[in-house]
Amino acid sequence: MNVLEKARSTKRIAATNGFNIKRIIVAVDLSPHSAKTAEYAAEFAKNVGAAVTLLHIFPPEPSTEFASEQLYESYEQGRRLLGWKLIELVEKVRQTGVKCDHDFRVGDPAEQIARSAQDLQADLIITAAHHPGFLGRLFGLDQAPRILHRAKCPVLVYHEGNE
Repeated sequence: MNVLEKARSTKRIAATNGFNIKRIIVAVDLSPHSAKTAEYAAEFAKNVGAAVTLLHIFPPEPSTEFASEQLYESYEQGRRLLGWKLIELVEKVRQTGVKCDHDFRVGDPAEQIARSAQDLQADLIITAAHHPGFLGRLFGLDQAPRILHRAKCPVLVYHEGNE
């Protein structure tokens, strides 16, 4: 089942269960898989008439007492680069006809995603499943379970079958 077919099937679910979804937060790590997640979210949003906010969480700044100036500059360059990548992804989503904006935060991913959803009064969070195997869960590499425990709104976990 491709992304478009999955989004159409969710339209039927949303229509039959009386959900009123107007704002969707889409957590993206800017990997190729998160681009597919954003594509899925755009189709989903189009089908239910919702707006999308793409959200990227950047790790906290390195501690200044242990970080060299070079490390700090590298951190800032990475942050700027990912900010531009996020804006590019927003433009791709807008090309589908969906209203889309972005949010860029620093901190723990699960905490910041839940906080963003609350701040923006989101009706749904869409996130990607990463590292779904046993070791990934053991080492906390998949943020989806952590988001589920913190979010105050429904969470849809997108998983592409060929990973």
